[in-house]
Amino acid sequence: MHKLIYIIPALFIAGITHAQPIFTADFEDATLDDMAVQWNEAKNLSGMAFSDDVPPGSPGTQSLMMTAEIGQNTGGHLYKMFPDGFDSLYARFYVKFSPTHSPVHHFVHMGGYNPPTRWPQGGAGERPVGNERFTTGIEPFGDNWSWDFYSYWMHMRGNPVPNRYWGNNFLPQPPAPVTRGEWQCVEFMMKCNDPVNAFNGEQAFWVDGKKVLHLQQGSPRGYWVWDTFHHHPDSAGFEGFQWRSDPDLRVNFFWLLYYMTAGPNGQRDTVWFDDVVISTEYIGPHGTTAALTAQQSSETFSMVVYPNPARGIVTLELNGSGHRRIRLDLFDTYGRHVWSSSGSMRTTSIQVDHLPPGYYQLVGSKGGEVQSRSVLIY
Repeated sequence: MHKLIYIIPALFIAGITHAQPIFTADFEDATLDDMAVQWNEAKNLSGMAFSDDVPPGSPGTQSLMMTAEIGQNTGGHLYKMFPDGFDSLYARFYVKFSPTHSPVHHFVHMGGYNPPTRWPQGGAGERPVGNERFTTGIEPFGDNWSWDFYSYWMHMRGNPVPNRYWGNNFLPQPPAPVTRGEWQCVEFMMKCNDPVNAFNGEQAFWVDGKKVLHLQQGSPRGYWVWDTFHHHPDSAGFEGFQWRSDPDLRVNFFWLLYYMTAGPNGQRDTVWFDDVVISTEYIGPHGTTAALTAQQSSETFSMVVYPNPARGIVTLELNGSGHRRIRLDLFDTYGRHVWSSSGSMRTTSIQVDHLPPGYYQLVGSKGGEVQSRSVLIY
């Protein structure tokens, strides 16, 4: 089963039961190149590899391993753009750090750029002005190894260095430990302020299905010391986020970032990722109910696409044990719908000579199961 760039209700894939995903990455690809084409930018593929170490309950057999070697590289990343953007977005991923992993410099990010871009932008140390960008990272905090937010937005606080605005920290209370050597399910959310002059923007994160921190107008109570927000029950409520001053600035990227700088030359650190889901709703950890297992086993089907790469016509063969109708949809690399068909079919042909060259995603859904195949049109 490969990646999905498709919005469909009641989806049963990678542990989702009710969310509406717009992108998934399960790392079940045959090659790293096959994996990379699903993203807009991949950095340091040579430092990545597939691993058979997967989270408990994962429906797959592979995860993605990233390795950083101090003095040789700073880790790597995978970046995905959503050009139309969203007013709120959720991102879930499973992660495991090696047991003796060094402190992490920066980790997984989500946010918005105006205009949207196919690669991450700069801006470290600079406060956004409100119409061009906002970002937040869910990160292991320093030597303490506790999850926190590291955020840039138009009202962020500065630090003692004049005119320097490094990402603001939001440490939960009590802390949320990063357990090295074990898989954790991490999910975080960003919600834009609406209208754009309001402070009703939000962000929240969960670890293993438990909400750890939810920042919104009036909550939690606390105070600022330079660029760090401290919880305190006798302080005023958090002011909320005015993430943007322009309605064209929306949440439009996810950045699976692994950035390492600490340690002596030659030191190697490793992190594993799996079952990434980007969704318009809360996702949660893997579902493992008997009903889900039964439905998946009774509805199994397979798709064979040829020729691939293709020009002119793509042929699709479907084989399955059930008798339900199958729906087929073709999407371009931006998730735009370009073709659909449905019926109790075994083979079908798709005319593609009118489509621009590039990678496309062919999605088949039957009952509760969804499968997809990448198609290169030239």
